[in-house]
Amino acid sequence: MLKKILLFVVCMCLLTSCSGNKKIYLSNEFYSEGNFKEINNDSINQYNNKTYLLFTYNNYCSLPIPCDKIFLEVAKKNNISILSMPFSEFKKTVFYDTVKYAPSIIIVDEGKVIKYLDANKDEDLEKYQDVDKFEKWLNENIYLKKKNNHKVWLFFNL
Repeated sequence: MLKKILLFVVCMCLLTSCSGNKKIYLSNEFYSEGNFKEINNDSINQYNNKTYLLFTYNNYCSLPIPCDKIFLEVAKKNNISILSMPFSEFKKTVFYDTVKYAPSIIIVDEGKVIKYLDANKDEDLEKYQDVDKFEKWLNENIYLKKKNNHKVWLFFNL
């Protein structure tokens, strides 16, 4: 009986830890204006304990629709601010060990890359060119609305 319980607990742990992506909230300050906030390698460290989106870009764009327009439209629609940085600055960050190509949108949680669009993968191309597909990808990975921190008080007549 003890073996069955132990096996059940181990299976449950494995299933819950392998359940795939979990949606996360951005830090509250990024649910705001719906714009890009330009930063550089030196200023990115102030966000180490935050959860945010980082847009890294090249000085040129070979895509039919510039992806910054796609990303900005979704940011404005959802009131999400996105940190942005030129790829030349991005190469100086620790994130370059994981993300090798630009443009990219990177989901960063407390200094760790959680997920990103890979400019070198064909399956990500549509997310760079279609507002709805980018928004869907974003919504699969982050909560597009600010976490509600309101408390509900219940009063009972005794």
